[in-house]
Formats: sequence, C-alpha cells, structure tokens
Amino acid sequence: MNIRNLSIKHFLFAALLLTVANGVRAAGALASADERAADIDWLITQIEARYAYLPERHLDLTRMRALYEPEARAARTRNDLIHVVERVVAELHDDHVTLGTNTPSSPQLIPTGAELWAQVRDGRAVIVEVLPGSPAAQAGIVPGDVVMGIDGIAIDEAIEQSKAKTLTALDAESLDFSLRRILAGTHDAARHIEVKNARGKVRVIELPPVVSPSSPELVTWRWLNARTGYIRIENSLGDSDTVPAFDAALTALSKAKNLILDLRNTPSGGNTDVAEPIMGRFITRATEYQRVYEPATGKHFPQDSWLKTVAPRAPVVTARLVVLVNHWTGSMGEGMAIGFDAMHRAQVVGTPMARLCGGTERFELPSTGIPVHLPTYRLYHVNGTPREAFVPTIEVDLIREQGTGDAILARAMKTFD
Repeated sequence: MNIRNLSIKHFLFAALLLTVANGVRAAGALASADERAADIDWLITQIEARYAYLPERHLDLTRMRALYEPEARAARTRNDLIHVVERVVAELHDDHVTLGTNTPSSPQLIPTGAELWAQVRDGRAVIVEVLPGSPAAQAGIVPGDVVMGIDGIAIDEAIEQSKAKTLTALDAESLDFSLRRILAGTHDAARHIEVKNARGKVRVIELPPVVSPSSPELVTWRWLNARTGYIRIENSLGDSDTVPAFDAALTALSKAKNLILDLRNTPSGGNTDVAEPIMGRFITRATEYQRVYEPATGKHFPQDSWLKTVAPRAPVVTARLVVLVNHWTGSMGEGMAIGFDAMHRAQVVGTPMARLCGGTERFELPSTGIPVHLPTYRLYHVNGTPREAFVPTIEVDLIREQGTGDAILARAMKTFD
C-alpha cells in the first residue's frame, strides 16, 4: 500500500467534506446567533465605509446596529435572516441597493418588479406612470390617480410604518421609496389598492404579484413611417447577444432618415460591454459619455472623477436620433440616455428615469453568505449632473397627456417635423 497516496486521498476526502458542509450552510443552514449579529455589524460597516451615497441618506448607523443585530439574533430560519438583511438595506431608501437572493415573501425589486410609479406630492400619493400592458394598466389605473390605501391600511399610515427607522432628518426620497415598495408588494401576495380618480371615484383594485414581462426577442424593431425606424431594447442590456441583434435591426432600417431608440424596457440595467458598442454606432470619433467618481477620504468631485469614453464602430449611423426613456429605464439604460445627451447625438424624450444611484459592487456577508449589491461609486453626466438627477431634454407629463396613447412616442415623432 502506498502511504503517500492514501494520505492524499484522505486530504481530498476531507476537503470534499468541507466543501459539502459549506454548501449545506449556503443552501439553508442557519449560522449561529453571534455569527448572524456579526454579519449585520459587518454589513453596516461596509455601508459606512463603501456606500457612495451615505451623506444624503441622513441615517444613524449606531441606531441601525441596535435595531437589527437583535433581530438577526432572533431569526429562526435563513429566510427570517434574509428579511432582516432586507430591512437593513431598506434603511438606505435606495432602489439600487439590493440582495442577490430573496424569499417568496421578499419585496419586489424596483423598477424591475414594479408596475406603478408614484410620488408623494403635497401630502398625496399620486400615480405618475403606469407600466403599459401591466395588470394595473388593464385594471384602469392611470397617471393622476391618487392612492388612498393599500390592503385596508390608509396610505399615509402604511408609508409611516414602512419608512426608514433610523433617519436623522426629514427625507422626501424616503417617503417616495416606501410608497414605491408598498405599491410593488412582494413576490407572493396580491395587493388591494384603493385609488381615487380625477372625477373623485374611489375603487379598490386587486392586483396579483408582479411578474416582470419578458420578450422572446433581445431587440425588436419596426418602421413607423417611410422615413422613421424604431428600435426597442427588450431588457437585454446584460446579454452580449444584444449587440449583433441591434446591428441586425440597424441593417434592416438602414434607409431610415430618422431613428427612435426606445430604452423604456431596460429596468434591470446591464453592462458597458453591451451599451458602449450600441452607442458607438452613432458617432465618428471617440467621445466622452459619462463621468465616474468613487468617494474616499481626501478625494473631491469633480477633480478626482474620470470620464468614460465610447469608441466609434462602423458602419456609422447618421440618421437623426431620439431616445425614449421612462421610470423603467434603469441603471445602464440611464447611462446610455445621459451618454447620448452628452455626446450631442440624440434628444432624450420621456419622463424622469428610474434614478438608480451609481454603480454597484457585490458584497457577501462573511458567515451567512447572503449577497448584497451596494453602490460604491457615483455616476454623472459629463457636465457634472448626477445621473439620478438627469431630466430628459423633452420631458413628458403623463398626467397631463393621459388618454392620448403612447404620449412619449408621439412627442418624439414631433421632433422630426
């Protein structure tokens, strides 16, 4: 018997057992109470050190630890712990802070899992946009409707119950964040939304859990008239096959004098490896399109920021271009919109976008392995406007324009007159 080979086999077997054990922990075993509490402390430390938007959030991190470490200790299942982590990150009232896992009763991601966009205006919860084709749209909810209640609870009370608990100052964005989450609901429960329309009629509408619409195509296209082509990216900015699909659409529309690029179905964002080649088809020289800044001690904006550049890609498209955006234009979709504007290559038409803050980095809680995506750097228009504050060059008020079909597309078509 070869003693050396036996030792190696024992070592490999032990390593396999360790791997299996770790896999069991990741799959559902619960860490100890001390480990769970330590993970919450670790996460809040990362927020304090790395979260790029902390100064605007007006939060008491000491109180956050005091609130959520005991909850983590009391968690009885891994799903319970996931919900504790969800409550921690919800304190940041930032839709771009997300978990890389969820339970059936987890809140929907915004904007991907939302069909209603609302804001608190003069003390009222006002619907400002409804996802076309969604159950909410089919039920007759329209921009301008006022939300009165949710699941039998008055909306102002529901917002108060769900808003961040560690705020140190009044924060309007915290109220809007809570309102969006309340209306989106969870993955597993129907919502009963009480709304009042412009005529004063009140009704309660039951909506099923949001299921994000999907398309079998990465890119769709069509002719709008003899001179104008239309291309829509179908929430596929994270798929490398989108680039050749987009090129094929441009080829089919090569004789168009006018082009409309619809980014209103990009709620899940994507990456620059897809976005930049698409943008590159519309320029003739390398052009700056976005400013990046990673806050740190001793750094200052804008001197410590840097610019991202798009390279041209043949064949260059010279048609007049309009880009469509709305509240479901998210992350990389937002980056493309501000990029086309910065490059002076297109007019941007629509509503404010999803306003997802910065670019995210993945963190994994040390003991429990729960993944959290946290914005660690800020993104700006090249002129210094924060990406999340960008407003389309032609802004469309859907409350005023309701009842006119696709008001954003209609307004875009007028730019070609």
